[in-house]
Amino acid sequence: MNLKSVKDMTLKEKLGQLILPGFHSTEYDEHIKTLIEDYHVGNVILFTRNFVDGAQIRKLTTKIHEEVIKHTGHIPFIAIDQEGGLVTRMMKDVTFAPGPMTASASIEDATYYTGKMLAEDMIRLGMNLNLAPSLDVNNNPNNPVINVRSYSDDPKVVARLGKRFIEGSSEFGVLTCAKHFPGHGDCEVDSHLGLPTINYDLDRIHSVEMYPFRENLDVPAIMSAHIMFPIYDTVPATLSKKVLTNVLREEMGYQGLILTDCLEMKAISEMYGTSNGALMAVLAGADICDISHTLEYQIKALELLEEAVLDGRLSVGELDKKVERILKFKERTLPYLEKYFYNQEMVYSQENNELSQKIVDNSLTLVKGENVKVNNKTLVIAPVALAKTIIEDEFDDRNIAKVLKKEFSDLDVRELVNTTSFKEQVLKDVNNFDQVIVFSYNAATNKDQVSFINQILNIKEKVTVISLKGPMDFNKYNNLHNYLCLYEYTPNSIRTVVKYFKEELTPKGKLTIKL
Repeated sequence: MNLKSVKDMTLKEKLGQLILPGFHSTEYDEHIKTLIEDYHVGNVILFTRNFVDGAQIRKLTTKIHEEVIKHTGHIPFIAIDQEGGLVTRMMKDVTFAPGPMTASASIEDATYYTGKMLAEDMIRLGMNLNLAPSLDVNNNPNNPVINVRSYSDDPKVVARLGKRFIEGSSEFGVLTCAKHFPGHGDCEVDSHLGLPTINYDLDRIHSVEMYPFRENLDVPAIMSAHIMFPIYDTVPATLSKKVLTNVLREEMGYQGLILTDCLEMKAISEMYGTSNGALMAVLAGADICDISHTLEYQIKALELLEEAVLDGRLSVGELDKKVERILKFKERTLPYLEKYFYNQEMVYSQENNELSQKIVDNSLTLVKGENVKVNNKTLVIAPVALAKTIIEDEFDDRNIAKVLKKEFSDLDVRELVNTTSFKEQVLKDVNNFDQVIVFSYNAATNKDQVSFINQILNIKEKVTVISLKGPMDFNKYNNLHNYLCLYEYTPNSIRTVVKYFKEELTPKGKLTIKL
């Protein structure tokens, strides 16, 4: 395939390489058609909203590849947030891979296998850029957006396991994007909804937040965080030349691509404007700006970038340098696209599916106390999982109570409802049972859930709490004797719980965060 070089590209074709736009259809609609055919945009980001099944997404990505090559002279980046676990955009005809903390708690080298299985599905479906892994250090249990998307609260563990994910992904030629630089782990504001601030000195930021990035400077791309680091600048890292150019490029010597997180997130859009944010980010040192939703903002960003070139704020030399960098990394993925996508039908890997389930099974962790043996005098209470942050997706069925009722007809299984009448009835009934098993989900940031579980613990001694989102709620409970955890409320985890209740497996997981 003869690909266009930078010297042969028009200004519009060059600028079209600098944005990563999303659209809202499962087909090649007018939105994406306008961007590619009229504005020569060379990249696309996909979400669950674009996905039905393997056949549909392959048809869509094939069309995107054809049109981008025709209108830009180069192959596209087709990107997706496919971290595994709770951040999984594709769920049908692919392997539902485990999330980061699940992998870190499980079998040896699970993060490598996870990167590899995700990449295999992606490249076969025409996608060549995975916006993963998260190299954020999970050192704040109240963080609403990172949480179990991190490998550990230890920067060295995050660095090591993130490296193996990156290496696994490279087996199938999928580029990885480490996020969120300089580090999103220690904040309590979701940057989708507001602007977080991290007030630490340089020694602390270098030794904790930045450490995993410094140890992975060979990663193809790094995504910036919409977070204020006052020690560096008075604007968020995504818009800061001091952070992106002075620190990441010059001090750390990073040679890969710098991407922004989505500029329609409120941390940027409400204070700086999405389109203006794209211009600010590029001038600060970013190569590619993620604008995930709105055509108007995507076009306006391209117009502002063109104005900046024409009036000299963005030099042609600097623009060419960015585009050359982008094209170089695109070319890296071409042999894999030719082998697995352009010239081969989709192949579904049952082996990967089984490996994924094995990783989740082996992540079940007994944190305190003893194993549970259920009987017909066991009361089970379980919440239905709802996406708690914008980055999470709803899955078809995350109702563990429904599954347990079906699998164990002699158990009293109740779906947790946040009403006074439900809670009063449970508290009245608990002493009629030999034991109580309560599943918690996101309880670390849910006072009502913690309060209800503590009421049960105050009445009944034989109670087991099983968290479905890591051990972040462990220290919230009084009189806690038995506690286990999984690290994601996903279909795989539900299968693990069923096996555990049937005594087909014992907990082998290891904690990768301190309690």
